[in-house]
Amino acid sequence: MQNNVLLTIREKIIALPQSEKKIAETILKDPVAVIKMSATDLAAEAGSSSAAVIRFCRSIGVKGFTELKLQLSADSQGIKDNLYTDIQSDESLEQVKRKLLINTNHLFNETNNVLSTIQIERTTKLLYESSVIYLYGLGASHIVASDIQQKFSRMGKIIICSLDQHFLVTSMAVASEGAVFFGVSNSGEKKEVLALMTIAKELGLKTVSLTSNTENTLSLEADIALKTAFAHEAPLRSGATISLLTQMYAVDILFYDYASKYYELSVTNLEKSKAAIQRYNQNFDTKI
Repeated sequence: MQNNVLLTIREKIIALPQSEKKIAETILKDPVAVIKMSATDLAAEAGSSSAAVIRFCRSIGVKGFTELKLQLSADSQGIKDNLYTDIQSDESLEQVKRKLLINTNHLFNETNNVLSTIQIERTTKLLYESSVIYLYGLGASHIVASDIQQKFSRMGKIIICSLDQHFLVTSMAVASEGAVFFGVSNSGEKKEVLALMTIAKELGLKTVSLTSNTENTLSLEADIALKTAFAHEAPLRSGATISLLTQMYAVDILFYDYASKYYELSVTNLEKSKAAIQRYNQNFDTKI
């Protein structure tokens, strides 16, 4: 599935060199006008060069300027409907829904592209062989860590997920062989999770990270680095909303890969946990 070129530009603009960043800013400012331009026209409008236009196209994964214009032209109605901008003041609910749906679909597709099959399979094997899994995430990433805990504890894994860093450090210090530390951070630069990752490695634990698709510190430190699409950070933090969804999506992929590879054990444990909940509910209803 082809990604939306304007959303791709918004994601990649922060990492572009200045000459290409000028090109990106000019396109985002008036993409319809760019459809009628030549590469020379665009370079002049952006105060850059024709060579920078060609390099920019390669940077965003487009074969050339002609293909860029074709992609913009194919989505000209969406551009005119203002679907690729951040949430604006007094927008209708229907417009907000359309924007979030487009962004979510785009980033799920991009996450499929950047989330390494090899790394997912390595993580699946590591979690299966683990004696205990320590999880940490801060803010929205803690929601993701809690989701991992909820899913894999029902698979029979021993999971410890806590916001108390001292508790995690002391627990990891006496962990049995085969323990794993799993750090979740969209930016991959939060000092708390980096400190825990460092301690976990010093203690001999295997480590996994889940971050966005950047060259961030956490992913570089981890034994296995899982990455999701980079989400543009908007003034109303819609990027944070989308990054949370992409991380949860990555967790689902990991969960289903685990369930598929260890199918009989997974089904047995899920049935046991479901039966236990049913017994609890029956007892609870009886006592009310």
